[in-house]
Amino acid sequence: MNLRAILEYQLFHIGNYELTVSNVLGVVLIWLFVWIALRVARRIIYKGLKSMMGDRGRRHSLYLIVQYIAWVLATMGIFRVVGLDISVLLAGSAAFLVGIGLGLQQIFRDIASGVFLLFEGTIEVGDVIQVDGTVGKVEQINLRTSKVLTRDGLTMIVPNHKFIVERVVNWSHQDRAPSRFSVAVTVNFDTDEKLVRQLLLDCAEEHPDVVTDDPMRPPQARLTEFSKTDMVFEMQFWTHRKFEVENVRSDLRFALREKFRKHGIQELSAGKDASGSVETPSSPPAEEE
Repeated sequence: MNLRAILEYQLFHIGNYELTVSNVLGVVLIWLFVWIALRVARRIIYKGLKSMMGDRGRRHSLYLIVQYIAWVLATMGIFRVVGLDISVLLAGSAAFLVGIGLGLQQIFRDIASGVFLLFEGTIEVGDVIQVDGTVGKVEQINLRTSKVLTRDGLTMIVPNHKFIVERVVNWSHQDRAPSRFSVAVTVNFDTDEKLVRQLLLDCAEEHPDVVTDDPMRPPQARLTEFSKTDMVFEMQFWTHRKFEVENVRSDLRFALREKFRKHGIQELSAGKDASGSVETPSSPPAEEE
């Protein structure tokens, strides 16, 4: 038996369709070619493009796109090798595919958003972001969803379209610069306002995680409002510890209470942070001309 006879040997046939050894061999060759090509592409993307795309998450997303395209093309090639007419299959199941398309509309939307994130680079792995009122650190950006680690140690799966169509605050986007936060206190109206201001500044200056050596971002103490019975002061400070800023705030509150106690100052209420229930750090101040 020669090679041609072996390749044309029928494994089985159903009606007018027959599967030969050459068909199976073609499928194996296509799968092997795609597997080798993806391994080469993975090495090029993860190592060769490291200088051009420093963020590993973006390179991973690019590899996923290449992988999906390669397997789609491979599947089309496999159908053609085994003798299945894709156009006939698509035409025969048009109504079914329309229903599937409507059901997968949101998935395609997320995938398109993932592509935009990949090329725009507005959100990268390691960024501290605020989405849906939750603060977290981006751990992984995939083609359809992203993983965000919250302050509670929980992993939140976020569809990528939320980063495109909804309001997202990226605390790490501006060249890793510090962000501004605040702590507010309310004291009796008869309290010496100059003393309170000085105590607020002292607490900020003494904390190791508060930026104190940047003339453009100094700690500030402000009298935000007052009435006949009380005054509301706000300490504004800059810090690099954006993800753990609640720990910094807690330290500052402890220090403030200790200083107030030593000077006989009594707080009227716990005081609400100026950022409210949803934290939004301020942008860096504009350079003076």
